[in-house]
Amino acid sequence: MNDPIRKKPTILVVDDVPDDIRILEEILKGEYQVKAVTSGQATLKIVRGPAPPDLILLDIMMPDMDGFEVCRILKQDSATATIPIIFLTAKVMTEDEKLGFELGAIDYIRKPVDPDIVRTRIKAHLEQMDRTLRISEIRYRRLFETAQDGIMIVDLLSDGILDVNPALAAMVGLSQEAFLGKRISDMEFLRTIMSRLGQLSEIKGGNSIRSRNLPLETFDGRRIYVELIGTTYLVDGRELLQLNIRDITDLVVTERDRDSLAARLSHYLSTSPTITYSLLLKGGEPRWQWVSENIDRLLGYSSEETLEPGWWSAHVAAADREQALGMHAASAKGERIFGEYRFVRKDGLVVWLHDEMCPQVGRGGESEIVGTLTDISERKEAEEEIHLKSAALEAAANAVIITDREGAIRWANQAFGALTGYSVEESIGKRPRDLVDSGIQGPDFYRQLWTTILSGKVWSGTLVNRKKTGSLYTEEMTITPVLDEAGAVRNFVAVKNDISERVLAEARLEMALRQKVGLLREIHHRVYNNMQVIISLLSISSQDILDPALRLKIEDITRRMHAMAIIHQQFHNTDDLSHIDFAACLEQIIEELRPEFPANSVHASVERGTARVFLNLDQAIPAALIIGELLTNSLKFAFADGREPGMIRLTQRLEERDRLAIELRDDGVGLPADLDPGRARTLGMTLIRILSNQLGGVVEFRKGETGGTIATLKFTVVGDVERPV
Repeated sequence: MNDPIRKKPTILVVDDVPDDIRILEEILKGEYQVKAVTSGQATLKIVRGPAPPDLILLDIMMPDMDGFEVCRILKQDSATATIPIIFLTAKVMTEDEKLGFELGAIDYIRKPVDPDIVRTRIKAHLEQMDRTLRISEIRYRRLFETAQDGIMIVDLLSDGILDVNPALAAMVGLSQEAFLGKRISDMEFLRTIMSRLGQLSEIKGGNSIRSRNLPLETFDGRRIYVELIGTTYLVDGRELLQLNIRDITDLVVTERDRDSLAARLSHYLSTSPTITYSLLLKGGEPRWQWVSENIDRLLGYSSEETLEPGWWSAHVAAADREQALGMHAASAKGERIFGEYRFVRKDGLVVWLHDEMCPQVGRGGESEIVGTLTDISERKEAEEEIHLKSAALEAAANAVIITDREGAIRWANQAFGALTGYSVEESIGKRPRDLVDSGIQGPDFYRQLWTTILSGKVWSGTLVNRKKTGSLYTEEMTITPVLDEAGAVRNFVAVKNDISERVLAEARLEMALRQKVGLLREIHHRVYNNMQVIISLLSISSQDILDPALRLKIEDITRRMHAMAIIHQQFHNTDDLSHIDFAACLEQIIEELRPEFPANSVHASVERGTARVFLNLDQAIPAALIIGELLTNSLKFAFADGREPGMIRLTQRLEERDRLAIELRDDGVGLPADLDPGRARTLGMTLIRILSNQLGGVVEFRKGETGGTIATLKFTVVGDVERPV
């Protein structure tokens, strides 16, 4: 800070005797600038003015206000207290000197004055004051330059920045030189600070200002928080403002972290599923001192209600009260303890609480218990469900075992022991294969089993094992993998069922079934053979019949028996005696009729459609007889007018709701105009109507688009209707 330099120090002479003033002015005028007044009031006015003196020569004896009073007033004012005062006196009294020095004077000069003494004394005191001032300035400068806080000196009149210490320059990211010659209004960060503190005029006149947590953007891009203290003081008549600026960013961050932590802790306590509390035991009765706010949400009681005497014990379930009080007593002895008991919520619902207590020493030295309450009702329900399921598994008739990932048994029920002969104790830790392997299943069987279950899939199958006694048994087993949260296999649960008796029964049943199938196949074969014998006998007998009409009837009967014989032959040859492929039956019917009508059957064929249709015996025989009648009519009459043999096609298709349509189409002469198929009384048409009714179906006749006849048999198929071709 650079103050203007005066050429000569100013000496103020105060004396009510004009001659004394003139003598002192004559003595001092060569080296000093001299001002003179004759009263105490005038002295105070000059000293408090814009140009105060550097030293005062003050006469003690003055009429209106003596020198002692003037000195007392000046030394009580911080603005004038540093001005050195030398008393002028004609008295020679020790008490006066003592009083003067007590009031703050630095020396006495006796009247009449000796010029050399006056000059010497004044010079010595001014030099001493200069030395003191220089030392003070050096000390101030050192403190100013080395201070950890930022310091700025501002001239309040001009708003100019007079000085800035290195700490402030470093704090805001500038050099000290960057501040020189600047005003507060020239620098954005100072304008921001001062705008928060108000106008400079508001802090003039010796006022001080203080503010903290002021945000500040530094010139090197940092955001800091500062605490600011401003004080004003006068120097050479100028009012200066000293701003002390401290970087409190770490403190602000710490406080914010603390506040954030406190807010998070408060949020945790209010939203936590666990209630936190503290209580004192007085006379064996727990008295709650504090409880977290979430008790209202979790148990329905307000914090105020919990602090009422007897609140807690009044709501512990009666059956658990003694146990719960015992927990408090044990904790009061210094034991960390936990327990579980039932508690009645405010809405009357009974819940299970897990109570964990930790003894502490309270502020007053009394025994305090800090604890937590957690609602474990869901866990208790789950435990009860697990217990129930465990009891059910234990009582199950099927053998159940639980193994680890390597297959070692971790749990088995009593039924497993009954099945295998090994007790639960013998089984734990063993692999099932080590206990009951019969050797019948080979390595490939177990390799496939383990590949399946280790991939997380359920395996089901049948295997033969050996009991502890050595006897073999057949079991049906399902192995279900148990996965952990990551989806990896952790355990296996195997459910076993002894099916030895069922296997024996199935074997006996299968044997009986094979016998039955063989018998049925033999029956079909014999029926077919017998019908062939009858057909042969009829054919031989018809050769001796001279009546053409009778011979035709015998031939019709023979053809119908051929159709039925074909059905029995199909059933004899099929693998499944329950049904036959009807399209194959139609093809064989055509082949049987070709020798009788070699010319007309040249272009006769069967179209199977997109699916194989299977018929049982009850439907196959009447359907074959109907198709045989229709096909015989076409072969006999479709080309009877001498035309070339045309097309005869049998088409089989499956319609909606298992409705089978068998269509016979020819391009012959067509039906006679006077023939009504529904009313015809011929044996063939009569058979067609009877057999179609037996099938629950219908036979429809219509003319073809380009001539000929179309006859369609429709009926609903019973049982398995189709298989892909």
